[in-house]
Amino acid sequence: MAHRIQLSFSGHFAELSPDDLTETGVVLSTGPAPDQMAEQSHVEVEDPSYLLHDYTYRMSSVLRAVAPRLWGERPASVLHLGAGALTLPRWIQAQWPGSAAIAQTVVDIEPELVDFILEHVPMEPAPENVVADAAQVLGPEGALAGRSFDVVIVDLFNSADAPASLVSAEFCAQVLRALNPQGLLLMNLGDDAGMDFARGLTSTLLGAAGKPDDALLTAPDAVLCAHEEGNLVFATVPDAGFTDFERQLIWAAGPHPGDVLTGSELTDWTS
Repeated sequence: MAHRIQLSFSGHFAELSPDDLTETGVVLSTGPAPDQMAEQSHVEVEDPSYLLHDYTYRMSSVLRAVAPRLWGERPASVLHLGAGALTLPRWIQAQWPGSAAIAQTVVDIEPELVDFILEHVPMEPAPENVVADAAQVLGPEGALAGRSFDVVIVDLFNSADAPASLVSAEFCAQVLRALNPQGLLLMNLGDDAGMDFARGLTSTLLGAAGKPDDALLTAPDAVLCAHEEGNLVFATVPDAGFTDFERQLIWAAGPHPGDVLTGSELTDWTS
């Protein structure tokens, strides 16, 4: 049975419906009209550790690889810019037993979205829910001004039609400043074949982060080669980077065929 709501900020509709691909999967779709919906998120209700979408799995691979070195076991605080169906907050709870100790904060500009998701697909404990513009929430007057996090996950528009405020150098620098020492930034980049937008945003991120050796980009081969549209994951640990072993773990985790670019390979890719 599908559930639908109209969102007050954008006027778009959000719908939760069963996913035919898995037994207990639920899909969040959004769009300007009920007959113009696009899939945004997948949640496996009975097993939140299962991640259907390629880019969410790649994000989880990075988190698993770096957690022992950066935080001893698991991060203490995670900020999610973009709520979706709370797929990654649920995965984090499932990944680390006792993860109620992980303080998770979710930011979305739509006032009704998180409550709508939790009403139909509950999560315990629920994350802190902040209704705000992601481009402003970490700024001097923002609701999260002065706060910092072990992990910041950016999963917003990140495509060629993204608001300029969410892909600017100022936004990238602001997000990086919200990281604790040895903090990890993960960002979802989506683009059409050709990857012009993704190359430009990756270059902006590298300019804000400083060292290409402290960053990586992981995606399917066909996306990295710009033959197909798709999603890429940018990750950086400013001033600490990733060990060779961690990069090998991230590559081995897949999905395959895929690759992990860092250093000069990554800067070459942006050009």
